[in-house]
This record gives sequence, C-alpha cells and structure tokens, in this order.
Amino acid sequence: MAEKPKNPHAQLPHKRPRQSRAQFTVDTLYDGFVRIWRRDGPEAATTRAIAEETGYAVGTLYEYFPNTTALLSGYVRNCIEQDIVRLREYNLSSEGKPWLERLYHVIRVTAGQHPNSPYLDHEMLLREGLISEERHHRHAFERLAQIWVDIVSSWPDLPVRPAPETIRLMFLMVWGVRRYKLIAQVKDSELGNWLDDIHTMCRALLHADRPSAR
Repeated sequence: MAEKPKNPHAQLPHKRPRQSRAQFTVDTLYDGFVRIWRRDGPEAATTRAIAEETGYAVGTLYEYFPNTTALLSGYVRNCIEQDIVRLREYNLSSEGKPWLERLYHVIRVTAGQHPNSPYLDHEMLLREGLISEERHHRHAFERLAQIWVDIVSSWPDLPVRPAPETIRLMFLMVWGVRRYKLIAQVKDSELGNWLDDIHTMCRALLHADRPSAR
C-alpha cells in the first residue's frame, strides 16, 4: 500500500516543554494567544501581539513555535492533554461514588462542558483540521478512547463488565458531538438537554452490554 503523502500545511511546535519553568512559559503563551483570539479575532493573534500580551520577547515564542500556526496546533493538543489530566484526577478523587455520577462527569469533561474546560471554537477546529495530519487525529482519538476504557472499566459497581468496544463507542459519540457541534456551529438551543440525553444513551449501553469474553 502506498504511503499517504504528508500534509504540506502541517506545522508543529519546535519542542515540548520538559521542565516546570518551560511549561509555565508555554502555558502563558497559550493563555495570551487565546485572549487575543477571543478579544480581537484570529487574525490579530500574531507572534508580536502574543509577545506583547504575555510580556515575553518574540524570540522566546520562537524557541517553542516557528509561527502562530504551530502555536495553534500545540494549543489544540494541549487542550486534549488538559482533558486527559482532568479525567484521571477526577477518577482518582471520585472513588466510592456511584458509577452513574462518575459517568456524567466523564461525559461532561469530554464534551467540553466542565467549568474549567479549555476554550475551543469553530475557527480553531477548522484551521487545526487543515494543518494536522491524519496520524495526529488518530493518536488523539486512541489516547482519549483508552483513557475512557481504563476509567470506566475500573468502576466496581457497574451492572455488567462492558466490552472495550462499547466504551470506545461511547467516547466516540461524546467526542464527535463536541467537535462537530463546534465545526457545524450548532447552538445548544438546537439540541435541547443534549448532555443529559448523551448520559442516558451511555447509561443504556452500560446496562445492556454483555460481559466481555476473557
């Protein structure tokens, strides 16, 4: 099978921060980028504007990102990392709580409806779709899907042991709604109580699923 050509528009950060000081710098750059994006529009989020907004030199920004396209790519990846951290932390802190309550929280975080969910919008996802390669999307899907499998499978009070495929399907439903809702610019008012409805569907899957054969 012929290898798929790489996306000529793909832009990646120069490096990922390894130390806490570097992580603080990158997080500050992301915060400044989002503030400008939301306040003044995407075109206003230039390297110079981000440097002025955050108080860093332009050269500091270039240490991590060759341009604002790469910064956007890094920011979207960072949003996924934040979701993963939030899901893991909640699962540890919610031990002993009923699985229905834990399920609702996992759905809420994955759907971007948690109060501390990172900011994403229509234009961000459209541009990110142009610059990311297929393998990046697949990697993000696999990481988040596996987090769901690990978390949901760990709940001791589930009515049945769900198959991993069932849990991956639930994740895909929630993640797909989050992304396509933004891309298609679907308003909450058009979907009614969509978060509760997704919870009901996932709950039904977990009640109906057969134990996985092991």
